[in-house]
Amino acid sequence: MNHFLIFGTHPRLSLAELRAVLPLATPPMLINSGALVDPPTWDGAELMERLGGTVKLGDLVAKIPLERLNAQAIFDVLRNYSRKNAEFGLTFVGGSRNATKWKRIPIELKKIFKTHGRKSRWVTSKDDATLSPAAVAKLKLTTDGYDIVCFIKEQTCHVGLTTHVQDADAWSKRDYGRPARDELAGMLPPKLAHIMVNLAQLQSGQTLIDPFCGNGTILMEASIMNPDIKLIGSDLDEHQVKTTRKNQEWLIRQNIVDAEPHTQLFAGDVRALASRIKPKTIDAVVTEGSLGPLLKGSETQKRLDRNRDEIEELWRASFKALHPLLKNEANLVVIWPSYRTSHGQARVQLDAEVAKLGYKMVNPLEGWDERNGPLLYHRQGQKVGRRIVVLKAQR
Repeated sequence: MNHFLIFGTHPRLSLAELRAVLPLATPPMLINSGALVDPPTWDGAELMERLGGTVKLGDLVAKIPLERLNAQAIFDVLRNYSRKNAEFGLTFVGGSRNATKWKRIPIELKKIFKTHGRKSRWVTSKDDATLSPAAVAKLKLTTDGYDIVCFIKEQTCHVGLTTHVQDADAWSKRDYGRPARDELAGMLPPKLAHIMVNLAQLQSGQTLIDPFCGNGTILMEASIMNPDIKLIGSDLDEHQVKTTRKNQEWLIRQNIVDAEPHTQLFAGDVRALASRIKPKTIDAVVTEGSLGPLLKGSETQKRLDRNRDEIEELWRASFKALHPLLKNEANLVVIWPSYRTSHGQARVQLDAEVAKLGYKMVNPLEGWDERNGPLLYHRQGQKVGRRIVVLKAQR
């Protein structure tokens, strides 16, 4: 293994995205929220731009037997990487974070720097968490200092140096800076939209449709990732289509994309798409679909069951309407909601039905992650969770 990645708040989802984007001959070595990889080619800057679920990545520069892991061993590694400053962050991933010996390493490392005539600074984070990408970027630790990440696996410490971090400002701008937002309606986070587009594995010149485009988050992220993708967006609500167009125009004004994306937008029911789109012309469907009515938290089990039944019926109709438009083996990446209130819970689950509708369920982590179960995106305190489902059209 010669490179590493640190995933964000949904590691399994980030791992699935990595598999869709980075060709690997062998599965990664997984250590908590980190992955050690040995790809045939590696462009850290390009990969950091491409991945939505990875917060930092870099090079593995040494392997140290755990019994010999101390400040001097790490300093000896750093001596091979001359930097302007001796500012450093030090994060341990895996193993026992509370080991007294490891806790003293940063302090002892400062002392060693001092004995070599270098004034150093240890940059810390709250709760012993991984040093944030924002802190690494602000202090220029990828170029002028060191962001050290120690991955503990069995009796070995894999030492990594961060080379690239996620651009928090760029993500925030695309989320909160876009002109058309509707928090009450519930918005798909741009990072999740980005991951979903990656899971669809589109190539240049292919066509993606979002039949529930809302304010256009998925179409925005797809146009940023590959300007040669042909985009189709539709929504039953004409106002939402207008907001999508407004956000797409904003991308151009902000120079986030170089030219106007190849986008076709119209208002219409998903069940009537055949009147506008030719058969067998769509390469991928990426969409959130309806999450149901806004929940207050006091809904009864009966109400939640009714919400679920309505969404499931909409998806049955949607899958039926979309199927004639899709090429064989077209990828679909969709979201099915789950609900939880103080009175009950319910979730959309059509796994047993998709084959009858002409689709095959895909496990994006098959052979990579022994843990079975769906890909979930959920934040603490939310009443609605999202399950990311990957399908292939079959004929």
